[in-house]
Amino acid sequence: MNRRRFIVIAGSALVVPTVVAQIAKVWRIGYLASSPPRANEHALAAFRNGMRELGYVEGKNLSIEYRWTDDDVAGLPALARELVERKVDLILAWTTPVVLAARAATSSIPIVMVGIADPVGSGLVKSLSRPGGNITGVSNISAELSQKLVELVVQVIPGIKMLAGMRNARNVSSALQLKETEAAAKVLGLKFQPFEVRVPADLEAAFLAMASARAEAVVFFADPLWVSQRERIAELALRHRMPSMFARVENVEAGGLMAYGSNLTTQFHRTAALVDRVFKGAKPADIPVERPTTLELALNARTAKALGLTIPRSVLLRADRVIE
Repeated sequence: MNRRRFIVIAGSALVVPTVVAQIAKVWRIGYLASSPPRANEHALAAFRNGMRELGYVEGKNLSIEYRWTDDDVAGLPALARELVERKVDLILAWTTPVVLAARAATSSIPIVMVGIADPVGSGLVKSLSRPGGNITGVSNISAELSQKLVELVVQVIPGIKMLAGMRNARNVSSALQLKETEAAAKVLGLKFQPFEVRVPADLEAAFLAMASARAEAVVFFADPLWVSQRERIAELALRHRMPSMFARVENVEAGGLMAYGSNLTTQFHRTAALVDRVFKGAKPADIPVERPTTLELALNARTAKALGLTIPRSVLLRADRVIE
């Protein structure tokens, strides 16, 4: 008789199989952001699809707890601590201020970041190839794209003299983008003036200030605030006849003039593979931070027409997407 499979009860001829209940683990992810989920529901859907493709299904072996502020980073530390207290298995953090808040709350729970302009320059990881600590994820290299975006502005708006830069003052990564954009503007002989907001209520005053400074176009440094407030920003830009440039195609879909950068939906989908690696035992410290393999140029032809601009054919031919 195979003693590993059967137990013989003393004084009886009864043989009873040994049964060991197997209970599947439910992985718990804490999603943390400075904008409500509706601001990037399409990207979150891509993440959930990516997890499903890898065998993780919400309601079965996956649970996602959502925490966010309404476009204000001030409340992030408390929400990060709440997720830690909930003992989630992993924190998915969108943008630099969010990752900083999560890192301050825990040094043990894995953090997978997405949409980070410069992970090394922001001090989040030691290097892209060997992050160290409990953080890995996907970078959008926004700081490195600043020069290219300024070059596109000059091509689309011939004769431009004055360029504005818009930053979220509470996003530390915007300082890196500001530095790169200012340097690129100087090389191209443009006057450059930075402007900033902290919360959505600051947007209208910021546009009035840019108009008063006679800015002829504005570059928005990558930030979830612009994605969340994309319809309002497009309306303000059109009202002030201000050509607007972004890092995200979502802003062009809403009425912004032009965007050049990585695809947010693609980034979120790719992040699922990194989460899966962590769940299977890999340490974030050993998982290289990924950079986007493709960049997209998007143009809104309707907005260009409303602003009286003619997009050069050379730029149109390079565009990955043109909204007619």
